[in-house]
Amino acid sequence: MIPLLFALCTVVSAAVKWDAPAPYDPVWLASVQTYPPVTAANETRFFFGWVYETDVEFKLYTRRNPFEFQMLRINDSASLHDSNFDFNNKVKVLAHGWLNNGSGPMPMSLKEAYLNVSDLNIVVVDWGAAANVNYIMASYNVASVGRLLTQFLNFLIWEGVSMSDVHLIGHSLGAHVVGIAGANLKRTAIDTITGLDPALPLFTVGNKDARLDKHDASHVEVIHTCGGYLGFMAPLGHIDFYPNGGTRQPGCGYDIRGLCAHNRAHMYLAESITSSVPFTAVRCQSFNELYYTGNCTGTGETLIMGGFDIHYGKDGIYYLETNDQKPYALG
Repeated sequence: MIPLLFALCTVVSAAVKWDAPAPYDPVWLASVQTYPPVTAANETRFFFGWVYETDVEFKLYTRRNPFEFQMLRINDSASLHDSNFDFNNKVKVLAHGWLNNGSGPMPMSLKEAYLNVSDLNIVVVDWGAAANVNYIMASYNVASVGRLLTQFLNFLIWEGVSMSDVHLIGHSLGAHVVGIAGANLKRTAIDTITGLDPALPLFTVGNKDARLDKHDASHVEVIHTCGGYLGFMAPLGHIDFYPNGGTRQPGCGYDIRGLCAHNRAHMYLAESITSSVPFTAVRCQSFNELYYTGNCTGTGETLIMGGFDIHYGKDGIYYLETNDQKPYALG
């Protein structure tokens, strides 16, 4: 069992060592067995292509309706103009991961944090109908969900929303959903995408069309917290943050399934939006420095991970440490 798991880990990082999880863990089984990898967004698997427009919902929250969502529908102008959507405000689009839905911890914590700071249009992509299935099937559904999000974004463009005001944020499989959506926009580029521990099992470094990639938006940031197992260890964005080395997270204990570390990515981001104490990261000389040592001495440059503002033009690999419990930021 252990050699099979090491074969998975060494694809991305030979320095990462994980013990095998409990028997029959579905993510681990998907990783080590001979399931074909996820295809590019422009390919289809007819057997798994069951995601329909009604399976994906777009739920709007603003300061006028912070707790009760309003439903927005693709190509339905009335649903948009009769809602609290404010064309003068920026847009945050949140996509959850596997075995989750639009009311889960990731979208709700980020929605609350952002609305505490500013009046924004928060659109939660609820693809729970396609995410609450076997991991293998959910990973194959990512491309279809991404295409539906692309249609929704094209609808916003048609209605006059500038993609320079749009920020896509996805956790785990949701990171690939927003990446595919950004890559398939026809007329303009998304301003920013943030990937929160993008899912690794059944995704590959080589197939950029099936996963989040730095070419999917003008600016792509990634936070790695379970690298080499549930999430990618390899850098995928313009800026890649590796809290505590990007693999295990303090306070997670043995964390044999990796779920604690995997979820820390969205927890760190949510805290960073409202915290007065920043997540200060140091820039590494290279990814190899982090890859082989688990940390880095740094170049002397620092950058804040997360927060309300986007940090452009600071491309690189960044390392930081956190507390083992809330509040996580060390300043």
